Amino acid sequence: MFDQFEVYRMMRQSNPWWNGQGGVEKLPTMYRQAYHETLDILENRELRRFVVLSGARRVGKTTVMKQVIAHLLQQGVNPQRVMYLSFDNPMYKLMGFYKVLEAYEQNMGLDEPCYFFFDEIQYAEEWSLWLKHLYDSRPNVHVVATGSASPGIEKGASDSGVGRWRVLRMPTLSFREYCD
Repeated sequence: MFDQFEVYRMMRQSNPWWNGQGGVEKLPTMYRQAYHETLDILENRELRRFVVLSGARRVGKTTVMKQVIAHLLQQGVNPQRVMYLSFDNPMYKLMGFYKVLEAYEQNMGLDEPCYFFFDEIQYAEEWSLWLKHLYDSRPNVHVVATGSASPGIEKGASDSGVGRWRVLRMPTLSFREYCD
């Protein structure tokens, strides 16, 4: 249904930093606790884990994810090694993980460390099995994902994610965050 060129073209639209068009759009300057925890997990070189941010809609999961992307780009990570996509886009949902990963690998390669950011991952079919596969077969890949359907995220974490990813539950603003 989708050829490699079409998939890669869509991915380039979702990742403007690949084209040298700067970083992520303007983001809040307040950093939630989940931001700091996500960075701690990503930067831990001794214990590799993926991160899944779970919580209700509109609590800031995507913002935290994009703040982490901005941090990586500011730290000098090659922009083409940072991929963001949202599975609430019906096109990505139809493509599925296989087409997305195949297009990325064919165009960018997976021999260097890379960071994948999957937003609303619960919409991707068999998402927990794909994350398990990525973790087990691609030691250079680091993943941060978000999910709004908490029961589905929790089930995926307990089935495939044990020892592979950590679920960070994002509530609404804490009192300290509200005061900030």
